[in-house]
Amino acid sequence: MTKRIPLVIVASVLILLLFSSCIAINDAKMKLAESSAVFDVEYNGQVIRDLRYGEAPRNLYDLYLPEDTTDAKATHLILFIHGGSWTGGDKKDGEMYCRNYAAHGYVSASISYTLKAEGADTNVMLVNDEVKAAVSAIKTRCAEEGIALADMAVSGFSAGACQAMLYGFKEATTSALPVKFIIQMSGPTTFEPAVWRNGEIHWMMRKQTGLDGSAEGDAAWISLFSGETVTAEMVISGEAEAIWRKISPYTYITGSSVPVLSAFGSLDGVVPPASRLVLEKALQENSVTYDTVILEHSGHSLGSDVDKVRVFLDKIYEYCSLYF
Repeated sequence: MTKRIPLVIVASVLILLLFSSCIAINDAKMKLAESSAVFDVEYNGQVIRDLRYGEAPRNLYDLYLPEDTTDAKATHLILFIHGGSWTGGDKKDGEMYCRNYAAHGYVSASISYTLKAEGADTNVMLVNDEVKAAVSAIKTRCAEEGIALADMAVSGFSAGACQAMLYGFKEATTSALPVKFIIQMSGPTTFEPAVWRNGEIHWMMRKQTGLDGSAEGDAAWISLFSGETVTAEMVISGEAEAIWRKISPYTYITGSSVPVLSAFGSLDGVVPPASRLVLEKALQENSVTYDTVILEHSGHSLGSDVDKVRVFLDKIYEYCSLYF
């Protein structure tokens, strides 16, 4: 006869588990707050909000000017592109980064862009075009403020980091401001379905993306981010490869590509760790300068390794000194 576990013991175990979960969640929130605080600085420059760079509803940006706009550093722009899986996020998400950049003497800006929401649609290439328009508008506006921008760095988090890499690799010389380097955090580097079909990605993520190993699932995945109609037959024939490669930042890396500074969390359950390896392999094969800061205890949000966040921030300004 099976011995029944007393209800009081079961209840006690459940309470202990719930209590432990609450402690873990609160601890994670505290660490994320500490990591964000690394970027918090005293900033006394001017912020000009809700400037327009295009006709679409979300084609807006906030411009952060350094306190001394006559300093040589003010000829350099650091652009921030927010994350949110192309379905959420806003230019205000870049405020802590932009305030820090501007406090260090650089012009900075954070943009919003078209999302898959509220009846709108978007894709990776459309956003790339919006970034290009934003850079041109920022250059013009700064000229009106008496600031002659000479070049830029492009930065971003998650989806925004993907767009930052795509823009930095693809548009470095065609941009209204030449791109000198890329700063990216937790960004997808490839949309190859096979890279995203692995056990390291959270099961909910795999379920939502439909990457079940079928040609239909792969077709839907590629269609979602490319904005093109991809069929299962195109996946089977190999025709779809050209489409996912076109929107994958790493495919634009050449021997003349700009340096890249990256931050990745080892425990990322949103963007597969293999994505980092794809990027680094392409950079190595083309002898492109890069640095990667690995946050061993952090997931996608990079919130559990405060010391490494400090290392990453120091590295940003090292890149500014080297490449601006």
